[in-house]
Amino acid sequence: MRILVNYDSEEAKFLPILQYHLRQRNLDAIASASQYTLQELITKARVSNCQAILICNVHTLKHCVPGKSPSLDAYRGSRLNFSVPAIVCNSLAHAHTVDHGAWLLGKDLDKFLHLSESENFHYEALDEVSKFPAAWDVLKNSACISYDIETKTIEVRDDNEVLLSSNTIITCCSWTAISHSGKLDTYVLPLVNFGVDHWLTSDGYVEAIEFMQAVNKLDIPKVMHNGMYDSLHSIVYHAEPNFYCLDTMAMAHSEFPSLPKSLDFVASLYCHDYIQWKAEASEASKEKDILRYWAYNGRDTWYTARILLHYLKNLPAYARKNYATQFKFVYPFLYTAFEGIKVNKEVRNDLREAAKIKLDAALSQLRCLTAKGDFNPASPKQVAVFLYDVMGARDPRIGMKKVGNKKVRNERGTNEKNLRAISEQHPLLLRICSALLTYRENAKAISTYFDFDQMNGRLLYSLNPFGTETGRASCQSSSFWVGTQVQNVPPYAKEMLEADEDYELAEVDNSQSEARCTAYLSQETNLIAALENKDKDFYKQLGTLFFAIPYEEVTTEFRNNVLKKIVHGTNYMMGADTFIENADVTKLVEAAPLLGYTISPDNFPDEGKITLKAFASKLLDSYHEPFPKVREWYKEVRSEIATTSMLKSPLGWTRFFFGDISKNHAMLRGAVAHGPQNLSVSILNIGLWKVWQLVKKEKGAIRLKAQIHDSVLFQYKKDRSDLRQQVLECLDNPVEIHGRVMRIPIDCKIGSNWGNMDKLK
Repeated sequence: MRILVNYDSEEAKFLPILQYHLRQRNLDAIASASQYTLQELITKARVSNCQAILICNVHTLKHCVPGKSPSLDAYRGSRLNFSVPAIVCNSLAHAHTVDHGAWLLGKDLDKFLHLSESENFHYEALDEVSKFPAAWDVLKNSACISYDIETKTIEVRDDNEVLLSSNTIITCCSWTAISHSGKLDTYVLPLVNFGVDHWLTSDGYVEAIEFMQAVNKLDIPKVMHNGMYDSLHSIVYHAEPNFYCLDTMAMAHSEFPSLPKSLDFVASLYCHDYIQWKAEASEASKEKDILRYWAYNGRDTWYTARILLHYLKNLPAYARKNYATQFKFVYPFLYTAFEGIKVNKEVRNDLREAAKIKLDAALSQLRCLTAKGDFNPASPKQVAVFLYDVMGARDPRIGMKKVGNKKVRNERGTNEKNLRAISEQHPLLLRICSALLTYRENAKAISTYFDFDQMNGRLLYSLNPFGTETGRASCQSSSFWVGTQVQNVPPYAKEMLEADEDYELAEVDNSQSEARCTAYLSQETNLIAALENKDKDFYKQLGTLFFAIPYEEVTTEFRNNVLKKIVHGTNYMMGADTFIENADVTKLVEAAPLLGYTISPDNFPDEGKITLKAFASKLLDSYHEPFPKVREWYKEVRSEIATTSMLKSPLGWTRFFFGDISKNHAMLRGAVAHGPQNLSVSILNIGLWKVWQLVKKEKGAIRLKAQIHDSVLFQYKKDRSDLRQQVLECLDNPVEIHGRVMRIPIDCKIGSNWGNMDKLK
């Protein structure tokens, strides 16, 4: 086949990469960097005797698809069915700069070999009660049902913008029935058409809701894409999707956790005739085109069904195991999404008022220091101009930022790490930066933790079992469009979150979990011995092992500010610069004399002095002197991924890696961090699943709240301390790692609120 490649002239240097992939597929091509209208593009292809077109020129794309400023990323993978068919791909640079870019380019080019394959989308709108029986006959006899909803949130606020009520309604829902022969039949049930009830009579509305409930309660497997959202809102309608056991987003995560997992992206990989449709909903709403809106909803289930059929045939064995391990947590996390945590309104208001006082004081101080009555500390531009141009601060260039497709050192940065570094340059800069940090901390406290919208006096949130590459759950605000994430609530805000009446809160935490996982994965016996020494604090032992400081002389400050930071830095294979950013410049400067070093103030080596970077490197290197096998384990990780593109946990979880690990140090760092993180949460999840069985058995006497990184938060009836003990037993799960049994110790804290909990002895 001969194709026309329409590329951007600025990407000519990447044409050899494209040429390599074309040859792999026996595709002949001519290339043009011109910007074409649709008719000009087709004419060019025909006169060049091309049977298809590859579009990687965004200027041409704008003439080929709807929308004011369509992007290559948005339409990538789409097959545009012109008289000469066209495939859209990313910019050619993408194949060179992104780890999975070359693989993705190959998936798009493969579509030229399947141009004759096409499945026509069709749906039936169940807009009349008379259409229900025929649809019911098809759905109830199907092998599997794909399900999706569309929603609209209606908020009522008072004059001060305080949320009085929030109600998310289902505007329509769709099912695609997958027959035993593989035939697809799609139905859309309308409920509300752009704010107007579709059903004009109460009886009609009742029959529509009852039909939705009946279909969802069929004892037939249900498949959704990120079905936790659809399930959450369907439960409100008493239309819970029974037999929800398949989720195409979870399958995508199980196979390639580092790739995007939106429905359109996954469809673009496995449907040869895919064309981007996600803009249809907003366009239909703007134009009040209800048929187009229903079609959008129908396509969601149609594509989900097609993706499922692909995965049932082709999902690799390792991904199937990952899926079986992780999918089951949708059930406890759906439970926690409704459960939430009670908010003490009075305590919350007191905390907010205290934060507001600090915020106002910091703002007043900053406007005095800057001599500007309208200075805005929330404006990075204003802060940068004042610090660098007015005050003459030296740019520490801490952190990275993205410029185009590359990451470069952050210039004129104003984030926390940059401000802390700047504060070391002059006493006046210290005062200014301290005020900026105080302002920002309290502004964040107010906006994120003291002003979030509540539902029924509770903090609601959504835990996602497919949210990270390591298997840890991620968290965000509730799918009811209220609340905030719960996993990173700072200590100052936890006091307002309390147990329900007659309950006690408890949090069980795995102790030094990642350090233990690193020790057992690397088989470093010295590290294992230090961790398993019950008579001595692990981190204080490191003071002796690293720097020959007598155990009794290791201070709490040195333990927390230096030794714990070293362990964290090596677990993540940090370089000296990153370690300095994370450890805090001030604390490192204060620690240097304790080890016989003096940091050079101008950061240049001098007689009897050392640069901060050199000191940081020495701290990181100190870890490997008593624990040399850890570095050997790094090499084993690199070798395993270089050979197989995968990293397998001793418990069976397997992660796929894109890219060349021998050339990508960031990839190696991520792989080294992945091992202990994944093993740690896998062990925690063994216990979490047992706790979930206990929750179901006890019917309200114990209530699960959340997975918080390496801990489990729950509440139990005050007269049922036996349940707390059972949770401790559930979370005690020894595992065998490389022939050694590893048991992660657990700590338990209890209390009436999350901010004031006592350690259980």
